[in-house]
Amino acid sequence: MLHDKDQDIVVAAVVLYVDNLLIIANEGLIGQIVNQMKKRFRMHHLGSVSFCLGMNIERNREHHTINIHQHSYIRTILAKFKMDESRPVATPMAMKLHKMKPDEEACDPTIYQSMMGSLMYAMTATRPDIAYASRVLSWYNHDPSNEHMIALKRMFRYLNGTKDWRLRFGGVLRGGLGGEPEGALRCYVDSDYAGLPDDYKSTSGLVITFGGAVDWRSRKQKLTAQSTTNADYYAFRVGCMRLTQISHLLNELSIPTIPHAFSDSQSLIASIKNRIYRGTAVAHIVTKYYLAADMARDGEIDLSYIPTAEMLADCFTKPLLKPAFLKQCAAMGIIGIGLGNSLGNGIRIATGKGIGNAVGK
Repeated sequence: MLHDKDQDIVVAAVVLYVDNLLIIANEGLIGQIVNQMKKRFRMHHLGSVSFCLGMNIERNREHHTINIHQHSYIRTILAKFKMDESRPVATPMAMKLHKMKPDEEACDPTIYQSMMGSLMYAMTATRPDIAYASRVLSWYNHDPSNEHMIALKRMFRYLNGTKDWRLRFGGVLRGGLGGEPEGALRCYVDSDYAGLPDDYKSTSGLVITFGGAVDWRSRKQKLTAQSTTNADYYAFRVGCMRLTQISHLLNELSIPTIPHAFSDSQSLIASIKNRIYRGTAVAHIVTKYYLAADMARDGEIDLSYIPTAEMLADCFTKPLLKPAFLKQCAAMGIIGIGLGNSLGNGIRIATGKGIGNAVGK
């Protein structure tokens, strides 16, 4: 928090990673912050940020948008594994996989693990569209088969065709999100009950949007759910926790938010709102249910139903066909060839007028 003579209280954020800093504030304050920090540390002011930690950052002040991408990084890993001239495909994964059978031929695990590891940074930073495929393929790191390698190369082929895609924040987003009020923080939560062929465990998927996707994950549930309701409770609790964490962070930055949580399970929403538990009487499931119910009762989150066709977390729980997959990519704020140049019904982000970049000497 900084005090300005002409204003009351002005919020500025300094994001630090090792010796790299991003300063987020009004333009006039950035210079003041840099000057104050230079009195204590040796550092260089590099001006408006365009590249940080392997991510390209593009800002359009006229349209109030910020795009981030990693096309240079993706081109590098494609060339490293000789996939830069491969034939592109429309989706990162076509079908569900299973463990290697005794009669299947194994592939080189070292190459497989190296290829998988190179994808993780892109997946966690700017490419939510490959989260599900990356998570599934990583299960087989210890014992990959040729079938797994073919599926992994398919994801590289997908990246070869979409390496210039960007993740956009602000502006206008398209994709069935509806008319979102400015400041809306939305969490879409879904689960795929017993959808894993190896052990019949369930998958949790979530994506949180605030003018674009700001958090996403696809996870295998640790314990075997006994019903669809149990799987939904488990996934919903994780989504509510992440939603409130981000909401609290934004509130600390004086960015007002309206946290909304969405599920395509009407029974789950009714159960939580009415505090009528219908799941298995197992402690780890019951506690997750009541935590979500308490958040709804206390007004920390607003729970709503959304049709499955508009559930953005669907692509984090199972492979989707091309039309549905591309629609969800566009709705999350991904832009690129095949998705259009501007994406609709989004929110203008409120992070001040200037973004500066400083790097320690």
